[in-house]
Amino acid sequence: MRKLTAMVVASTLALSSASFAFAAETTPATPAPAQTQGKMDHHKGPRHHNPFAGLNLTEQQRTQMKALMKDSPRPDRGDMKKQMDTLHGLVASNSFDESKVKAEIDQISQAQAARMLERAKVENKMYNLLTPEQKKQFNENYQKHGEKMAEHQREHKADAKPAA
Repeated sequence: MRKLTAMVVASTLALSSASFAFAAETTPATPAPAQTQGKMDHHKGPRHHNPFAGLNLTEQQRTQMKALMKDSPRPDRGDMKKQMDTLHGLVASNSFDESKVKAEIDQISQAQAARMLERAKVENKMYNLLTPEQKKQFNENYQKHGEKMAEHQREHKADAKPAA
């Protein structure tokens, strides 16, 4: 249960940090420079996926998507920081109060769920601005991204195995 909760909190925080600004772009971001040897490289895989990349959006579609993003509620980064600071304080205490930690995790999870719901609503509106051909490409991009993420996870698991 703790692992599941930790995974939910970690993944939701990672998702919440992503910006809606990606939708206005029509080309994939340039790849990050190669990391130097000796540095931690467990985050070198696919990061922020832009499902609208490569769809050849029209100017009208870009304008409409920008308007949707502009009108969407923005997460309060201050509240998110306070929640994480509170959780840190509970973890970094001399004694562990499981009920307080669970309560804080529940609050963080509820806030993240609300942010994810709002993001999904906006992305659905953006998706419905696409032509049938663009929707097909959008769905293909989603599948390809899922395959890349699965490969990245397999590589990460292989890298994390201790040497025998």
